[in-house]
Amino acid sequence: MAALPPNPIPMTDPNTSVRYFIADLHLDGRDNERALAFRAFLARLGEEAKARPVELYILGDLFEFWYEYRSQLFELYAADLRALSSAWEAGVKIFLFFGNRDFAYGKYVNRRFGATVLGDGQQIILHDHRPLWMEHGDLLCTDDRRYLRFRSLIRSAPMRILFFLMPWSMARRTIDKIRARSNADKATKSAREVDINHEAARKRLEQTKSRLLLCGHTHRPCSEDLGAGYRFIVLQPWCEKAGGFVDDSRGFRAFTP
Repeated sequence: MAALPPNPIPMTDPNTSVRYFIADLHLDGRDNERALAFRAFLARLGEEAKARPVELYILGDLFEFWYEYRSQLFELYAADLRALSSAWEAGVKIFLFFGNRDFAYGKYVNRRFGATVLGDGQQIILHDHRPLWMEHGDLLCTDDRRYLRFRSLIRSAPMRILFFLMPWSMARRTIDKIRARSNADKATKSAREVDINHEAARKRLEQTKSRLLLCGHTHRPCSEDLGAGYRFIVLQPWCEKAGGFVDDSRGFRAFTP
């Protein structure tokens, strides 16, 4: 894991600001139910931003795949990028985390829709003053050793260079093969392998001096007590049911658009 950020993101205005947290949209460029729900949600946030500061935290796997230098991807995700850009222009602050599908963010997402890339983790302070640690969650599945080895490989410099040199048609076929193999591999794994390791979650909270841990990745929403006032929450995957968590003056709680 990268070096931890030294300071949490300051709250814009604890009396009026609102923060939304979602994960695992897996947008693939099609006008399917999850994409249409997301675009409608962004439009709603844009309207809300006229009245108060609004922040949107996307905890990984916004896109099914993302390599920033590929203009073909910008065309593939054109409708989603327009919706993100419109929300940003309306005043919504957007924060992105690396997922296992979209970890190659660069300057384009900032230029296109003002996104701040938070990488593999970040702490914020909730309205109730509890420190919250956020990350995608794949690094917390410490029993899934096959995936962690694959993660190291796919993020390595040689692999990035290889994808950069590939023609788009070849890169697209490679992506499809990796996705199919990943889905087949996941079906053979035990629940222990694909779930968040409680010891790893507790260690992350202690390491970051946080009380709550929020993540996605597993597609198995839950809220677990880790003892000593620590808790971790796995967000429901937007690709299966739109929703997430929200933090405002009324507290930190689940929401459904």
